[in-house]
Order: sequence, then structure tokens, then C-alpha cells
Amino acid sequence: MKHCDQVLNLLRKQVSNPSEADDIKKTAAEVASKWVDPLTGDKEETNGLIYGLVQSGKTGVMTVTGAMGADEGYRTIIILTSDIDPLYEQTLGRAQEAFPGIDILGKKDIRDTDSFLQRIKGGTCAIIVTKNSAVLTTLIQNFEKGRVRGLTCLIIDDEADQASLNTKAKRSDGSRSTINGLIENLRAFFNKNTYLQVTATPQALFLQDGNHAFRPKFTVLSHPGAEYVGGDDFFSNESKLVKEFPLSEIAVIAPGPQPTPTATIPPSLLRALDTFMVGATFKRTSEADQNCAFLCHVSTKTIDHDHIVNLLRKYKQELAGGLKSNNAAVIKRLRSAYEDLSSTHPSLARSNFDDLLSSIAFFSPGITVKLVNGETDEDVAVRSPYNLFVGGNKLGRGVTIKNLLVSYYGRNPRTPQADTVLQHARMYGYRRKDIGLLRLFLPKELHIVFRAINKMEQGLRELIATNPTEEFRGIYLEGGLNPTRKNVLVPGSIGVYTGGGNYNPSQITRDSSVQIQTSKLDMLLDHIGDKQYVQMPITEIQALIEHIVPDTSESERVWDTVAIAASMGQYAKLSGTNVGYVYVDRDRELQERRRETQGILSGGEVGAVPDQKLTLFLLRTKLKNGQQAAWWPQLRFPVGRYAFAFSI
Repeated sequence: MKHCDQVLNLLRKQVSNPSEADDIKKTAAEVASKWVDPLTGDKEETNGLIYGLVQSGKTGVMTVTGAMGADEGYRTIIILTSDIDPLYEQTLGRAQEAFPGIDILGKKDIRDTDSFLQRIKGGTCAIIVTKNSAVLTTLIQNFEKGRVRGLTCLIIDDEADQASLNTKAKRSDGSRSTINGLIENLRAFFNKNTYLQVTATPQALFLQDGNHAFRPKFTVLSHPGAEYVGGDDFFSNESKLVKEFPLSEIAVIAPGPQPTPTATIPPSLLRALDTFMVGATFKRTSEADQNCAFLCHVSTKTIDHDHIVNLLRKYKQELAGGLKSNNAAVIKRLRSAYEDLSSTHPSLARSNFDDLLSSIAFFSPGITVKLVNGETDEDVAVRSPYNLFVGGNKLGRGVTIKNLLVSYYGRNPRTPQADTVLQHARMYGYRRKDIGLLRLFLPKELHIVFRAINKMEQGLRELIATNPTEEFRGIYLEGGLNPTRKNVLVPGSIGVYTGGGNYNPSQITRDSSVQIQTSKLDMLLDHIGDKQYVQMPITEIQALIEHIVPDTSESERVWDTVAIAASMGQYAKLSGTNVGYVYVDRDRELQERRRETQGILSGGEVGAVPDQKLTLFLLRTKLKNGQQAAWWPQLRFPVGRYAFAFSI
């Protein structure tokens, strides 16, 4: 029997479509084709990334991959997970369920060193521990005491972009954060190991230096099943799932430390709650076991959470009173919500509104308001017909809320970080059968941010799909969005190409080694006269770039041929523009080196070419004083509020 078959048999019972289990198996097999073979060779290690989507079932991919690792000969499988107890317990439980033929050790089991060593020496083990300094320190000490360096080890780091990176990188003084150092020590202990990073937000990983120990050496895309609802469903131009409201209403429900905040429920929150009540009641009356959830995530301050809880309890009270007295205003609001949901859910549209009202009146005493933050022990189980969750970071990364129909989101940082905001997308997940009942309420300003993030995600996954090597991993950003938190990035290690920006090599090669490439470009550009420009497919412009030979001894690392060409491809895909311009001039006296953002043009060429398309200016230098003629490029991105960020 194989461990992998056991996990897959379990998954086929849990997922709605058995083909999803087969897709997960393919993903795991692709990972296995790239990791360190546990049965051959001597000391060897690698690291790679499984790149999934938020709420797309990465745990299933992790367990199948871990089981496949055990089948192929890894003796020790370590799963590193969140230091939040409910999430740890969730991962431990899933491992115990998925690995019936493997000895499972939790963080409590590592306290007894002798027992721990006896078990890991006895056969294949899976160790599930949190990314906690005391836990990791004890785990490493146990391994050292047991002298088991020869065990083959597969380390699976869930949410590897979060606590695992060096949060002191910004200091640029060699200092290292505790968890980062311990994970590095854990990896280094085993002679033969694969460190497998798992996340839906790898921006920070890809922006590490190319030789960095935490920069993935390979990436495998994990694709969600057909029932998945994600960014394209919520943030495409045609989506009807998002409802915008004025940003000022967030200040009403998240007032901070005001002595007497208003007890008025803002219109947008009322609309969101009414929408939830109608949708959840429809589900409940259609299937008797269906309990649903509403999420309000607008602040990290516990004082705001307390205020919102009071508002939601007030809503419950006023709803019950309004329905009992047939209050016209309350009924009008609920009808409006019913009509909105009817536009996206045909079955609800065919239902009787008066019957739904009666059901809401009957079930609404069961409304439960749950505060989930660092000061409570509440979980996210949905035990009553209507579960209204209020919280902050604890309702972010890693938490799955069953039957979440309506989300009210309002976290509005001055400079949003793409990975952090994306991890708040609890509305994503396997909710296709309910898609007509789903709604996301958020301010217009945040709607723009989420759309930009969705575009970034599309661009990155497309880049990985079409460029399997890890040479370039650019992050596309719009509207002032930051890719990740600054404290995990070394200052000066990030290159950026911006909309409207001009980029050129600081100097080009002029010795005899450039002759072949110059001749090729001469031939490719032969049909373009001097001081003229032509329209050309971006794929052909990318091909021209490949013949440029920069003088690497003068490089400032901004002009990177691979990065330039890949960013052009990303721009073409995301903007829907397949053509750009190529401007040509010859016999130029260019000689002195330039800054790589300075530009090489001096004769009014910039104004000669329209700036709405990507433009490659190519100037051919003169054969002079023993120097060969060569083509010196300048690339101009069209004006716009976007950028490509990449490690240099």
C-alpha cells in the first residue's frame, strides 16, 4: 500500500469532483520531479515553492505531497505551520486524518526527547509543529541529541512568506530574526533535505536575491478545482458580486478610542446585513442543515471590534422588532436585498419573498454575533443559522469560514501591501454553488486596490506558467501598491520598471565579440530607415532585445535583459496590447556611459514617437577608433500608474 493512495482516497470523498484529487496528484508529482531524490547521492538540498490561491485547498496539496515524499523514501516529514493554536490544531488534525500509516508527532510529543527519538528512528514520521522559537529550538536540539543527521527530511513550510523570512533584512547588517534563523538551522541539520515553501502570496519570496536561501529554486503552480471562486469572479469588470460604499462609513463603525461613538448603523452595513439575512435564509429553507456566515473585517483595534459587536447586536434586536411590527422601512430594505440577490441567483428569484420574510422572522432569534480577535477564544464554527463574525488579523491568513456569504471589508492602510491585503480575501474558496448569493461590500478605494492585486496575481501566475525557470519573477503593481512589507527586503535589492520610465544599459560592448549580434540586428532592422519608427509585435521587440550586448562591467543592475523582456511580455498580457514601436537611427556618436535610467536620446527622438505604446529606441553607434559598431537600446514603458518590481 502507498501513503499517497490513502490520502487521495480520502480526498476523493471530500471534494465535489474526483478529478480535483487527480489534479492535486499531478501537482504533487511535479514537485516530486524537482525535489532531492531521498534514495540517491550524498549531501544534497534544495528548496521550491507550491504557489496556490487563497482558500484553494493548499492543505490537500501539502498532504498528498508529504505522502508522496514518504512513498519515495523521505523518512522525516516536517510540516511547519502557524503559531496560532486553532490553525495548528486544524493542520495537525488533517495530517492525522490523511496519514493513517505514518507515525504523527505534534508539538507536545517533542517535549519527551527519548520518546521522540525512539519514534523517529523507528520508521517514517510526520512532525507537525508551529513556527514558534521554543518549539523549533526543542525540535532541533532533539535531532542533534539523536545524531540523526543522516535521515532524509522533507520540510513543508505552510505560509512560508509570513513568519519564515528574515524580518530584520531591512537593517542590512547581517542580523536575522529568530524564526528565520531556526528554520535555516533546521534545514542545515539534515544532510539530505528538501525545503518546500507553500503560499498563495509569494511576492516576498520572489523579491529575495537570486542566491538567497529562501528564494525558490523551482515553482509549481497549484490550480484550484472548478468549484473555486476567486479574484476573477469578484474583480472582473463584469462582476456583480462587489458593492461599493463611501469610505467615510468605515469611520462610523471603526471610530477608535472615542468616548461615545455613534450607535447608528451606517447604510452600507445595514445593506450588507440585510443581504446576508436574505441569502442565508434562502439557503436554510432550501437545506435544513445549512448554517451561514457573515464577516465584518474593518479594523485591527479591539475597541473597534467591541463597538461593531454592539452594532450587530442592535441590528439583531431592531430586525426582530421591525419584522414583528411589519415595519415598512425594514421590509423595504429586505426587499431591496432580495431583488439584488435575485439578479444573480435564479432560484432565489423564483422564491416567494413573503415566505422568506416569515422564515427570517422565525430564525432571526438564532443570530449569533462572535468576536474573534486576540482577546477571545472564539472559533469560526458556524453552529447557528446566522453567524456574524467580527475581528481583525485573526480572521485573516489561513482561516476558512464555512458558508461565508457576505463580507464587509474596510481595512484601509495608507500604503497597501499586496500580499497582506490578498490574504484577507476570506470570501474566496470553494463556493461556486453559492456564487449568486455571495457579496463583498467595500469602499471604492479598496475595490481599486483589490482589482490591482488581482491583476498582479494574474500577471505573476502567467509569468510562471510561461517561464518555468526562476531567472525572473517580476511583480506587476498598479496604483501605488507595495508588493510586500519592507522589513523582509534588503535595501537596494529591488529593481523597478515604472509606467512612463526609460531604461537603457549604462554602456554597450564594443569589442569584436559584439560583431555577430550587431550583424543580426542590422539584418532585422534593415527595413526601417534612419530616424523612423514602425509598429511591431511585442514578441518581435522582445526578440530584438535578446541581441543587445550590454557591457556588464558598467552595469548598475537596473537594465537586465531577461527582466526587460519578461516585463514587456507581462505588460502585453495585462494591458491587452500586443504591439509596440521600434525607432531606429544609425551612425550615432554615442560614447560616454549613462546612468541606466538616464536615457541615451538627445535629438528629439522621444517626441517623435507617440508615447501610448511601449517603445524600443535603437541607436547604432559608429565604427570608431578600433571599436566595433553596436546597437544601444532605450526602452520606454507607456505612461501609467503601474510598475514591475523584481530582485536584482
